[in-house]
Amino acid sequence: MNRPIWERLSSTTSSISIGLIDLVREVVPVVLFFFVSFLVIFLLFKLFVSQYSIEFSAFTKAAVAALILGKVIPLLDWAQPGYLDSYRLAVVIAVKTVVYGLVVFALGTGERIFEASRRVGSLHGGIDYVMANANLDRSLGLVLLISFVTGAYLVLQQISRAMGKGVMLRLFFERPIGKTG
Repeated sequence: MNRPIWERLSSTTSSISIGLIDLVREVVPVVLFFFVSFLVIFLLFKLFVSQYSIEFSAFTKAAVAALILGKVIPLLDWAQPGYLDSYRLAVVIAVKTVVYGLVVFALGTGERIFEASRRVGSLHGGIDYVMANANLDRSLGLVLLISFVTGAYLVLQQISRAMGKGVMLRLFFERPIGKTG
């Protein structure tokens, strides 16, 4: 216990760096999955609206959506101490998908209110502005889209857990034995 301060700081720094490396290893695959998924969806959207001369940045929107969901999903997994462990996987995936959809809807609404409040100058004015300019069809469509992608991710996550660590990665990215190409 009477170690010099630099030794204690060194061990603390190394444990923090190990924790950060583990966090990055956990978040990067999630962010990459959502980035590729949303990039494909937003590129399709961009192609669909191109005839109307609507400017749309698919890459930026996909990156932002992937970063947000890539952080939200592990956080909600950590916060959940096992309340759904006694239910069937289909129920667990459905409940998690609905919860993530509600979180996305709440965060999106909160972001719009925050931006409107800054423009208008008051929180009440910001809420009024968002309510007056709300497009429920667009909001629900976006939540449905994000919920669909999130549900697909959760299904793949459960399949990966059932198969064992690293099995899906090897299945999709390793060269088959005895095959060349």
